[in-house]
Amino acid sequence: MSRPAEIAVGGIDLSVVRKSGVAVVRNDLLRGMLVATDDEIISTLSGVDVVAIDAPLSGPGRYRDLDRAMLKLGLRVMPANWSWMIKLSERAVRIKSRLEDMGVKVIETHPTSVLKWIGLNLTQLSRVMGIRVLDVANNRDVHDAAVCALVALAYTMGKVRRVTASDGELYLIEF
Repeated sequence: MSRPAEIAVGGIDLSVVRKSGVAVVRNDLLRGMLVATDDEIISTLSGVDVVAIDAPLSGPGRYRDLDRAMLKLGLRVMPANWSWMIKLSERAVRIKSRLEDMGVKVIETHPTSVLKWIGLNLTQLSRVMGIRVLDVANNRDVHDAAVCALVALAYTMGKVRRVTASDGELYLIEF
């Protein structure tokens, strides 16, 4: 699978209560970790071109048309109108703004839906994309961040399905 040369991408599985999973793909290597603060997330993603985040980037506080569009595809996402999802979305929008100020493209994704959509697990997906997974810390949040990073990579390759609605867009991998 052909990739742009010298591209660096990242993924975030954001949390508001516990540490967040963050992953970066550089030089065909994927590394993931847990970080606590917004500043740590921004620092870890320094120098990346695209970041995919697992958190609502639009429509906090209501059930989005985007959520309905995902359901029509047979993919279930958490509704953005739950109280903890509102806090998650607010944090995601803050981080997105800071990353965009640094020239980073930020997109929304949902790792569970991505893997269901393509019928692969993280190991299989990374192999197909020619990426070596060095560390995902045997942690679900880091694992999901790694999938997000691979979505960001697929975005740079034009290998994504863009699910759109009046109130947002979300990206899945599509080969």
